Parts: sequence; structure tokens; C-alpha cells
Amino acid sequence: MNVRELECFLAVVDQGSITRAASALYLAQPSLSQIIRRLESDLGVELFRRVGRGLVLAPAGEALVGPARQVVRDLHHARQVAEGYRGLERGRVDLAISTSLTSNFLAAWVGHFRREHPGFTVRLKQHDGDTDEIVHLIRSGEAELAYAVAPVSRQGIDCFRIGEGEVVLALPPSWRAEFPDPIPAALLGGLPMIVDRGFGRAYLDSIGVESTVVVDVSDPAGLVPLIIAGAGAAVLPMRQALDARRRGASLRMIEPLTVRAIYAITSTSPLSIPARRFLELSRENLDRWRRAVTRRTDRGMTLLEASIDADNVIEAAYQRLEEPPYQPMTSSSAPLPPLDSGIRGR
Repeated sequence: MNVRELECFLAVVDQGSITRAASALYLAQPSLSQIIRRLESDLGVELFRRVGRGLVLAPAGEALVGPARQVVRDLHHARQVAEGYRGLERGRVDLAISTSLTSNFLAAWVGHFRREHPGFTVRLKQHDGDTDEIVHLIRSGEAELAYAVAPVSRQGIDCFRIGEGEVVLALPPSWRAEFPDPIPAALLGGLPMIVDRGFGRAYLDSIGVESTVVVDVSDPAGLVPLIIAGAGAAVLPMRQALDARRRGASLRMIEPLTVRAIYAITSTSPLSIPARRFLELSRENLDRWRRAVTRRTDRGMTLLEASIDADNVIEAAYQRLEEPPYQPMTSSSAPLPPLDSGIRGR
């Protein structure tokens, strides 16, 4: 058994068939089949079983997936260290993220990472926040790094808080009634609300408000279109609420102020260099946002005004970074300007 055989085995697992795996590895299908048979012969076990025209993992194959991923990852890590971090030139980083974080944070993190490391592929898997699911993703090697909105405590798992976001009320553009800002949490009970089955419902339960839930969605990404269409109001984390505002929603802070924490979850084993760099960039983005908002509130803006202003600067900066189709961003490309650049002279 060698690393190449393990890489071929994992390719079949990830692609779901010999044909697709062979194409991904730039191998002839008979050659890949021979490699898998040689690995099974060497181990003395059956790794795959044929079901119809497809393949499914045999019990021994399921048991091998996690250790095989760790071996391949450790080898890549060793190569990267030996090359003095030049391993960030190309490769792949495997991530898992809560569905409630996907739209408002992930795009910025992945965009930053890809601009710095254009040779890398980012593979994303969404999870619904269930602790057992997150732990399985990390232990099986499907994800090396996971993000969630609740802490995870299990043996062999590291979990640490990397930031947070304020909770905001987003109102449809068509609602003309006057709402105070900030709005007392108790007043949410009189509003038709759209909730997601993770954060939104849990938040309303935590403040003891019995709201009129008019739409219940499983995917938080569906909240903003429903708000804009006038289906109801929703409580959103600040960054997602700002996206709703750009599309016409009006925002109100909620009193008392509530924040939603963001956690990073990893194995206790050392992270690969790409995963460690992605984690660093996600923390940098969160810290950068927090500093930008704090600078504005220190100058007399309300928290909502400061967040809107910082968001406008970010959007303008990204628009200036637009490139012709398929032209990769290089290390010499202009970086994003500081987030305080939009308020000089105020």
C-alpha cells in the first residue's frame, strides 16, 4: 500500500464511480481499476461493492476513509513544510460551514482566500449545526475545518470562538409603518415573522417572544428573498441583514442588543497549511469588520449607521476589483482599501 493508491481510493470515494475518478485523476479507467484491485489485494479486504452499475463502500472501505484522508493530508503537510510554505501555490482545502453562515460570511472569506491563492480549489460542505454531524465531518476527514454558530465539545475536537455578529430586524420594503430604532424585543411578538429552523426560531424562543410565524424555511439563504417579496419580517445577523438592505429592506436594531457567536471547529491534530491559512483569513476578515465598525461608532455613528457605512465601503472596494472573465487575480493585484477610507473628512 502506498500514498498514490490511497489517493486513488479517495478519488473513487469522492467521485462516486471509477469512471469519474479516472477522469479527475487523468488516468485510464482500466488503470484505476487495477490500482484499486491491487490495494484490496494488499489489504486482504474488499473496499467497494458493486450495486447495479455503481459502487458503494464495503465496511472495510468505510473504515479506511478517515485514516486514508489523514495519511494523504499528513503527506501533503510534510511536503509543504519542506518546501517552505510554497505548498500554498496549488491544492485543495476542505471546509464545512453552517447554513446560517453561508451567505453572509463565506463569500468574503472564500473570495479573500482565492485572491491570495488562485491555484487552490475550495471544497465546501454545508451542515445544519448538529454536533454529531460536525464531529463526523471532522473525524472522517470530509472537512478539515468547520464553522458553526454553537460550540462543539467532543474528545479529539478543538473549538474556539473567532467572532460574532449583532442580531438585526429586517423589514420588507413595502411596510410603511413606523418602527422605533432600536425596537424593543417585546414588539416582535406583534409582527408576521419569517424564521429559519436554526437560528431564527431559537432566537425568538430565547427572548421569550411568541411571534406569528408566517413562513418557516429550512435554508437561511431563502430568508432575504422572502423579506424583499413582503412575506414578513425576520431577525438576521448583521452581515446578512445588510445584504437585505441593499435589496430594499429596512433595518432596525433590537433592544436589548444580542450577538450571535461564530466558532471554528477542527481536529486536535495540526491543520494543514492551506486550512490554517483559511482560518487565519476568516479571523482577519471578522477582526477587520469589527475594527471598521468600532472606528465609526467612536466617531459618533450609531451601531447600525456604522455597519451600513462599513458595508458600503466593502461593496465599493469589491466592485473596483472586478476583472475580465476568467482572468485570474494575481498577487500583484490591488488589495482592498482600508475600511475607514470611505469616511475621511467626516
